[in-house]
Formats: sequence, C-alpha cells, structure tokens
Amino acid sequence: MTKASNKQLLDRERMDQYINEELSPSVTLLRELVDYGVDLLSKCSERGGSLADLIIIGHFFKHAITMLDAVEIQLSRGAVFAAGVSARSMLESYIYLEWLLKTDTEKRARQFYVWHLRQKRLWARRAIKGTPENAHFQKNLDKLSTFDDPINRAEIEVEAKKQDADINRILTNQNNKSINEDFDKLKKKHDVAWYSPHGPNSIADMATRLNLDSEYEFFYTQFSDITHAGAFEKHIKFDGKAVIFEPIRIPESIDTLITVVAALTFRVFSLIIKKYLTDELKTFTHNYITQWRVRFLSIPKVAIKDMQTENPQQANPADAG
Repeated sequence: MTKASNKQLLDRERMDQYINEELSPSVTLLRELVDYGVDLLSKCSERGGSLADLIIIGHFFKHAITMLDAVEIQLSRGAVFAAGVSARSMLESYIYLEWLLKTDTEKRARQFYVWHLRQKRLWARRAIKGTPENAHFQKNLDKLSTFDDPINRAEIEVEAKKQDADINRILTNQNNKSINEDFDKLKKKHDVAWYSPHGPNSIADMATRLNLDSEYEFFYTQFSDITHAGAFEKHIKFDGKAVIFEPIRIPESIDTLITVVAALTFRVFSLIIKKYLTDELKTFTHNYITQWRVRFLSIPKVAIKDMQTENPQQANPADAG
C-alpha cells in the first residue's frame, strides 16, 4: 500500500488526469509528429544512397525521431523533468544534422564513420592481451565474471582479434586512411570527437559556427544540467524553516518543453525533406498549416498550484553549524 507521503511525491493518477484534461491536444501533437517522422524515415529508406546518406538518415535522423518518441511518452505521463534528457539528445542530433548538411557532407559523414569504427576497435583491443588498451582496461576486466572462465576469456579474445583485423582493414583502405590518420595525429589519451578533425573542438563551437548560439546556450545547457544531475533546485527547495521535496512528476515548464521540441522537430523535418524528399515539401507544408500550426501556437501555459511536498521534520542543512 502506498503511503500518503509517497503519493504526494509521486501521484501517477493525478498527473495522468491533469495531462489528459489540460494538455492532451499538445501531447497528441508530438505523437502525430513522431508518426510523420517515422513515415519520412520509411520513405528515405527506400531511396538507397551513399555512406553519408546512411549516417544522416539511418543514424542521426532516426535518433532524433527516437528521442522525440521518448519525449512524447514521458510528457504523456507527466514526467516533464526527466524528458529534458531526451530533449537534450534530440537537440544534439539536430545540431549534428545541421553540421553534416551545411557543407562537405560526404567527408563529415565519413569522419563519423571512421570515429565509430575506432570506438569499436578500442573495445575489441581491450580484450586482446598485450595491447595498450588491454593493459589500461585490465583492472575492469578482472571484475567481470565472464572473464573468470579461461575458456570464455580465450573465446572472447579470438573474436576480438578477428574484429580488430576487420576494422583495421576498413580503416586503412583508400576511402578512410587519411581520416584515420587525422584521428591518430589528434589523439592524446582518448580520441577526439568525431567532428573535431578540421572542425570544431566542441559542440558549443559547432553551434557557434552554425549560428545556433542561442539554442545551445539557452536549451542545451539547461537540459545538460538535468542530464548530469546538476539541477538541484528542481529536486529540493528551502522555505526558511523546512525542506521542500518537489514531486517527481510535475507539469512545470511542460508548455516550454513541448514548444521547444515541436520547433526542433519542424527544423529537423525541413532539413531532411529539402535534402532527400523535395516532393514531400508540399505535404509537409499542408500538414503544418491544416493540422499542426494551431496547436503549436496555442500550447497552454501551465501554472503550478500546490504541487509541492513539504517535510517539516527536515531542517534546512544550510543552517547547520
């Protein structure tokens, strides 16, 4: 049986009712955008294409739709704070798509591919005795029960050696060799980010080069606080006498989050349609005008009333000492 205090901290039924009664049209908008994104993804998959197309469509665009789907699921249950993690990942995908499609698309996409292969090779080499990667990682392997069995360890090493050889063969072919060497030159303790060779040194630098400073500073940094467990005041507040625990699910800022995520989605769709599905532009515009625009521009503001849980027996630790 759930205690009353627990109910105040996590009231699923109350949040479900609130979302259904007050914000159903807005959350449904996100669900419709997910469905449209899946349709675009399906249409793009029928076209075939280059390695760059595979990375842009099959990885980054698909990732953006996956994160949009996650945001919709979380917001439909009132998990607004937690949805910031998925929203951040979606924003990052959008910035990467802008970067990939701006110029030098084939080269930038291949950089991601080479970087990805190098990450796979790193993990393979961690299981191969005698490699620097194995020596550095051995203390972690010793803690895994799988490596307690000598037979399992030997089988894993055989497979790792095969994977290492296969990846090296790809990395040293004429298409990837120069990019792989660029990563070698820049590597210190770890590989640099996939976009760093001849490019930005961070996603913040990338956003600046794309004139997306505002999006990065305002939204990415806020979502990062949530992702890295830094948003202290979203969990605990002090009223001078008692500690206030915020409910785990609370609709605060849900209107802002829906607006940001929907706007991001429209940008992502526009990028993909202009690059790959020009015949879809008319349908996209029609859908926006007839189905989405009114709900997008009329997302209701949420006012929080009596949504806090107070624990009067918990003293303010800031007063200690």
